[in-house]
Amino acid sequence: MIPAITLRRDEEECRLFWAYDVSSAKEHAAASKLLNPHHDLSDPAYMKLLGDLRTIRKKCNEDMLAIIAHCKQKREFLTLH
Repeated sequence: MIPAITLRRDEEECRLFWAYDVSSAKEHAAASKLLNPHHDLSDPAYMKLLGDLRTIRKKCNEDMLAIIAHCKQKREFLTLH
């Protein structure tokens, strides 16, 4: 079994984490708007917010998958060399 090793982040990994942090912050803001809606928020506006949250969550998940793929690729490279 290979021990868990913490590798330094390269530029690409830093960029990927930055993108994830941005999309995660947007996700939290959108979720907060849905959980605490204004009293005068119409049903169509609420449904638009819900659709926006779905889109943001998808982007956030894609960003995390990109980080995972990059880290996996980096570990495989180090294992082969």
